Amino acid sequence: MSTGGHDRRDFFRQLLRGATRAAEEMEALRRATDDAVRRATSADQAAEPAWHPVPAEPTTHLATLDELRALCADAGREAWAERVATLARTGFRLTHGGDGGSWLGGTPRATSLEWPVWDGIELAFLGRIALAGLPPSRLPAGGALLLFFAVDQAPSGNRTADSGACRVVHVEEDPAEDEPLYGGMPFAAVTPSAELTLPAAPASLALDADELEAWTELRDRLAAVQGVELEERAASYHALHRLLGHPDTYAEGMELDAELVSRGVDLDDEPFADVSPEEESSAVDDWVLLLQISNDDDLALDLGDASRLFVWIRRDDLAAGRFDAVQAFVR
Repeated sequence: MSTGGHDRRDFFRQLLRGATRAAEEMEALRRATDDAVRRATSADQAAEPAWHPVPAEPTTHLATLDELRALCADAGREAWAERVATLARTGFRLTHGGDGGSWLGGTPRATSLEWPVWDGIELAFLGRIALAGLPPSRLPAGGALLLFFAVDQAPSGNRTADSGACRVVHVEEDPAEDEPLYGGMPFAAVTPSAELTLPAAPASLALDADELEAWTELRDRLAAVQGVELEERAASYHALHRLLGHPDTYAEGMELDAELVSRGVDLDDEPFADVSPEEESSAVDDWVLLLQISNDDDLALDLGDASRLFVWIRRDDLAAGRFDAVQAFVR
């Protein structure tokens, strides 16, 4: 039996993964180029840091699936409507402000916590996100998520040795009032606002260049309906933090990367690991974004130009409240 078709499929899967990695590099290059142009406009700007993240805004409305279908029709893409509805995910923007029930930076204020350690060092505390009061989702109904990461080392997550550099802990206890609030990174209260999101470049739709532009326009209109700006259409990088939803990146494929690293594959050594289409589709279904943390001046957090921390979790683990096997990438 000829294996030519299988070889061609392998070739194109590897080509797609290579294109995904190239997209990451091109996005970083684009922002770096924009920064260079801005710095060149004034001698004063030359002494400033390369760029400053712009604080993200909260949503003012959560779009419904019917509104999303209507946007498809308005854009002349009625054929997309049902497929788009299946790809949509509701998540929460974590934007600055609020009553202090959730925060980034500071301290966890959890008395029973055993502080996570990786590679012999204590991880930095990145934030506490209260879950009580959120609309129903796969998250636990109460308690809070505590996020820790090796900020100083900022491992990419591509290596199996990077596992454990990011930890998520679910605690039931309320914040300890007698514990200090400030410490480590600067403290910033955040508040969640629900947002219906779409992936930046869905591989399942196999969009050509014109269709991808139409897709981005659809996402732009969806953002506008919810009172926010689509970052790709903005002039600046946004300090955009998320709980659930789709990640803010054109570099698709992190679900598969999470699955491969969890199996012990070192992506730096095997960037084109051989996987079947079925395995790739299964990874996309199995893994979901748990948290996204962006560079943020208010937190004194800099993960590198245009980089973000993306924390992924298996759907089954999320539904069961198991947070000890997340996979995280800095991209």
